[in-house]
Amino acid sequence: MRVDLTDSLSRLLPGEAFGHSVPSSLWAVLRTGVETVVAPGSTEEVATLLKWASEMGVRVVPIGTGAHMCPRYPRDPFIVLTTSRLKEIQHYEPADLTMTASAGASIRDLSTETAIYGQWLPFDPPDVPNRTLGGLVATGLSGPLWAGYGQLRNHVLGATIVCGDGRALRLGGKVVKNVAGFDILKLMVGSRGELAVITSVTVRLFPLPVVDQLLVLEATDVSELVSTARAVATAPIMPASIILSGTSDGGRLLVRLHGAKVSVEADQKSLEKHTGVSFEVRNTPEAESLLVHKRDSRINAELAVRVWALPSRIGVLLDVLKKVPGVSLNADVYGGSVRAYLPVNLSDIESSLAGLQKDIEELGGTIRALRIPAEVNASSYFAKPLVDEGELAAGLKRAFDPHAVLWGIE
Repeated sequence: MRVDLTDSLSRLLPGEAFGHSVPSSLWAVLRTGVETVVAPGSTEEVATLLKWASEMGVRVVPIGTGAHMCPRYPRDPFIVLTTSRLKEIQHYEPADLTMTASAGASIRDLSTETAIYGQWLPFDPPDVPNRTLGGLVATGLSGPLWAGYGQLRNHVLGATIVCGDGRALRLGGKVVKNVAGFDILKLMVGSRGELAVITSVTVRLFPLPVVDQLLVLEATDVSELVSTARAVATAPIMPASIILSGTSDGGRLLVRLHGAKVSVEADQKSLEKHTGVSFEVRNTPEAESLLVHKRDSRINAELAVRVWALPSRIGVLLDVLKKVPGVSLNADVYGGSVRAYLPVNLSDIESSLAGLQKDIEELGGTIRALRIPAEVNASSYFAKPLVDEGELAAGLKRAFDPHAVLWGIE
């Protein structure tokens, strides 16, 4: 006899945890099999849910906004755990440049609070204002600003997590130097919900820059800008970010400089001397509008992939991606990664992706599907781990989620 999972779970959690939904765009991704959507209001409620799921043998899909969710092909019903009720700022000490907030708090709300004290979170992946703090950490996405501020993982000071079997753990702390021994906290950054559900995060903040200046260089083809972009990346100054973007209409190199007015002016002169080119200066609000457009203009694209290669091969990587008609590109010159938005009117999406994957892997690169039409099997388009890495990942999964309850972002 089939157990009514919702009825069973409703005996353990308060009524406020039920009656929730997810964005309509996610239903095509989640497809069939969603038994119910549950929104726990505390770490304890998350622990209760996962302990129950472990005992019942029910899989759980944790989501923040679900921005990086790929299609599911379930054999059995599963539960969607949304962090939408975990929104509070638990602790904020401006003098220490640290903040602890619940996983479901939006970056927009956190930024509004920190801006009062002249502080910010310098992370800018696509659609960052609407992202949740927990989702940002789970995906490990820093955005182009990592070039000047470091990766997100370096600024996560602590977290509260709940393992797949319901064990709640507090990792790290509220100060910068808090690690002794194996740093489990770093495992959670980019773990994509496969090891545990993050319920709160402590992050390091930064002072807002006095001057935020954008330098722009345009060309008819993005390939014409690669050598200059590489020169910028090796310049004797450190830009806040470097974005190399390309569409069928041409290419743009966007270099962002942060600091005091005198230092930004000196950095621009040094950069132009090093690269041998003159940049056009864009100031706020025009600069902000351009950055937001480049960051968010394709966030609703049905087909998006992220590819990596050595930074020295970024030009070759772009040449491979440009073979796809209608492709739109945003490249991280420092890290050697490219986010590519592909048209869904490709005659055969699967064979086109397979061909793209083959070309990229021949370069020594990797590919991961970020968004993909629900009818396409996304599992084929992910970076394949080395044997040793696969065994290590399986061992970690057994340690944190022994009954394989969590079904994270694949």
